[in-house]
Amino acid sequence: MTGAGAGPGGIEVPPERSLPPGQHLLPEAPVMHYGPVPRRRPERWRFTVGGATADGAEHALTFDDVLGLRGVEVVADLHCSTRWSTLDERWSGVAARDVLTAFPPAAAVEHVLVFAEYGYSANVRVEDLASPRAVLATHHDGAPLSDERGGPMRLVLPHLYSWKGPKWVRGWNYLTEPERGFWESRGYHLRGDAWREERYAYQE
Repeated sequence: MTGAGAGPGGIEVPPERSLPPGQHLLPEAPVMHYGPVPRRRPERWRFTVGGATADGAEHALTFDDVLGLRGVEVVADLHCSTRWSTLDERWSGVAARDVLTAFPPAAAVEHVLVFAEYGYSANVRVEDLASPRAVLATHHDGAPLSDERGGPMRLVLPHLYSWKGPKWVRGWNYLTEPERGFWESRGYHLRGDAWREERYAYQE
C-alpha cells in the first residue's frame, strides 16, 4: 500500500512512504492487549534468559542489569495483524542483540520463545532478535513506557507484526525445536513478517 489514498482510518499515507500489504494508517496506536494490565513491581521484576543457552545455565537479570547494556533508540513504524499501522514510533531501551551476545544460545538454535506476564509468549527467530532494530524498549517518545503500553519493558520488532513483540516482557527461552506461542497456537503465523503478510498458520 502506498500513499495513493486513505485507508479505513481516514489517514492519508504520505506519498514517500509505504505500508505492508493489507494495512491502513492510524494517527496513533490503540491500546491493545490480552488480559489485564499487570501491577508494576520493580523490586520483583526479572528478565530471564533460559532454555538451550550456550553455557547450559539460566540467567536472571534485574531491571538495572538490563539497563546496564548498550542503550539504543529506534524510530520505526508499528504494524498490527488486525491491519492497522502507525508511522515513526520512537522507542528507546536496550538492543535485543546485546542480550543475545551476553547470553548466547547453544549452537544450531534458531528459535526463541519470548515470554511475558500472565503466560503470554511469542515465537521469534534468533535472526529477528539479532536485528539492529530489535529493541527491548523502556521508553516511548522520550517518556517511560506506561503500564498500558507495556511498561516497564516491551519487545519491539518493527519488521514483524506487533504480536511478536510482547508487552510486559520477562525474558526468553532458546529452543532446540520450534514451539508455538500464544497466538501461533491459535492459528497465527510462526514468523509473522508484516511485509510478507504472514498473518496465519495456513500460509506457512
